[in-house]
Amino acid sequence: MKKFVSVVVSLSLGIISLAANAASLTTEGSTQATIHGFTYAQFAWDKQTTGLPDLSNMPEPDPNPSAKYSTPLYKSTYNEVNSQAESWLTRLYFVFKNPNARLKGLIAGDFKGKSEDGNRGSFRIRQAWVEHNLSNFKIRIGKTYILEEMFSSISLASVKPAGFQDIKMKRVPLVRLSTSIDLEKANINLAFAFQFGNKLAVNSGKDTKNNALLVDRYTIPYPATRVVATFDTGFGAPAEIYTWGAVIPVHVSDKNGENVADKSEISYAFGAGLRVPVYAFKFGFNFHHTDGATGYSGLTDFEPASYYLSKNGGIEKTSTNTFNINVVFKPIRSISFGCEYDKVKFDNNIFPSDPKVETLIGNVKIKTTKVTMLGIEWRHMKAKNFDIVGAGDDEFSGDQVYAVYKYLF
Repeated sequence: MKKFVSVVVSLSLGIISLAANAASLTTEGSTQATIHGFTYAQFAWDKQTTGLPDLSNMPEPDPNPSAKYSTPLYKSTYNEVNSQAESWLTRLYFVFKNPNARLKGLIAGDFKGKSEDGNRGSFRIRQAWVEHNLSNFKIRIGKTYILEEMFSSISLASVKPAGFQDIKMKRVPLVRLSTSIDLEKANINLAFAFQFGNKLAVNSGKDTKNNALLVDRYTIPYPATRVVATFDTGFGAPAEIYTWGAVIPVHVSDKNGENVADKSEISYAFGAGLRVPVYAFKFGFNFHHTDGATGYSGLTDFEPASYYLSKNGGIEKTSTNTFNINVVFKPIRSISFGCEYDKVKFDNNIFPSDPKVETLIGNVKIKTTKVTMLGIEWRHMKAKNFDIVGAGDDEFSGDQVYAVYKYLF
């Protein structure tokens, strides 16, 4: 694997000047290969959200709860401004096509991987798949985006707001079958997949106070399905409406296996949304509900567990309800303005009060040249009923400002 990564990185550096012109690569046989991607820089200023930009929707967790004043939220960092920067998400895409065999494939990676010394900057594989075109059907095999990922937020930052991050399960190994139905004035895309993300969708959590149950194992990949319909409205670009659903089987146990030992449980999730362009405006609404699958909410270390042991020895599931609404205004080709409101709420009879996070976003996106983009984004986040060690309360709010610059090649 290390040799493969070295070859990929060496190849990418050797042909980067050709990539700007989408140059083809030489391969054996009848396969055609091209390379493209983007260079990326992100800068963030966070107030009361002290994590790196990819984790900063919530404060960093306490690294050592038993140590006095160990939390990053203690004293000076609790209500002060912190700054971070990253360029690791610079990405390379290698696209392969074999028309004779009706095949295409993709290898995509960035530089956010960790080296042996623990520092970031190593090349890592983000996607690697091959797709067979079988007349009216396509079969994709490998690591790629889950069916549930519909890019629902208009955020320009590397990680989307709480509720729509899918940070741990956005890409997983899967086998996907898809087809498209042309209805003249509308087009319907259907997809079904078996996805290997059960333990990512169903979260063990780090809640030591409420007897969170652990995910032991899963025996089959979870099935998911999606329907996307696009249709003309007469008000500009086509509108889009979608729905998806997933059933996630796992086995759970308590920490010692005394009350619940490797018990089979079924979680599920479903969602729906729409995007409606009206001339210079694009309106969006997205919703999803989960039952025992908190991994869809993307709160990393502060995410409640999917299952808990109740006082009478039974099992309680955590459910979530998440939605957002957004609008993008593009008065001219080179600039657009966007705003969005997001909310995620966790429900479980175990909790004294239901945790929730609300996020408000405003951004501007400027096409500085034909191949470069500058984005500026402000976020205000407010969380309630989270037990933050050392913070002195279970409610807090914070602000973030992001600056993103991309060169697309």
